[in-house]
Amino acid sequence: MQKDKRKSFLIVGLGRLGVSLCNKLVELGQTVIGVDSLAGPVAEMADRIDVAAQVEVSDENALIKVGAKEVDVAVVTIGEALESSILCTSILVDLGVPLVIARASNPLHAKVLRRVGVHKIVSPEFDMGCRIGENLVYPWYSRFTKVEGGDFVIGKISPLPEMIGKTMAELRFSQKYKAVVVLVENNGRQTVPSSSRPFEKSDELWVLGHKEDMDKIIRGSEATGIIDAEDINLTGTPRREL
Repeated sequence: MQKDKRKSFLIVGLGRLGVSLCNKLVELGQTVIGVDSLAGPVAEMADRIDVAAQVEVSDENALIKVGAKEVDVAVVTIGEALESSILCTSILVDLGVPLVIARASNPLHAKVLRRVGVHKIVSPEFDMGCRIGENLVYPWYSRFTKVEGGDFVIGKISPLPEMIGKTMAELRFSQKYKAVVVLVENNGRQTVPSSSRPFEKSDELWVLGHKEDMDKIIRGSEATGIIDAEDINLTGTPRREL
């Protein structure tokens, strides 16, 4: 019997970020509890999520009543009300929620959240600014996935003209391009790259490399897509989109 993969999420704060997060989690089939100190946002979400409740988010007993101790993940999306954000995060950590994520509106806010024991911090405005800046300098960047923790990216490109008919060994691919081919796709079939197989014009290469090195390759090729971890299937059988 397949194990139920549904998780339960508590979303604290039903502003634009909280509502967007609730809607996506529901779309993905997860159990969602949403709380806010205002009645309006709660009423709007009442028919969309499993539980919607108006509570004082810094009230431990109120959070326990809506099921905070039983959830797998809690996300505190409050941005401007720093005191409520910090108190709520601290309560959720003390209640033993396995994963507590909190939104930070500035570096000092993030520092305090770390001190109360939050497991992960997100800064949507900061992240969006960085992403837009990178896309302006590297127009292809939005079609690639960044590897967390560094400046490496992974995505799909067409072989450069100089690659056609040559093998990775002949090209000394890694040394020349400072990148690694992790998957070769041809006519919908995915295969593990072979150092002895010549590249074909119809190939599509999933390539991993540093952002600046990838930029040099992209200038001579056309980026064709964005990669998701679920897309990498090393058995050679195309993976269906879920």
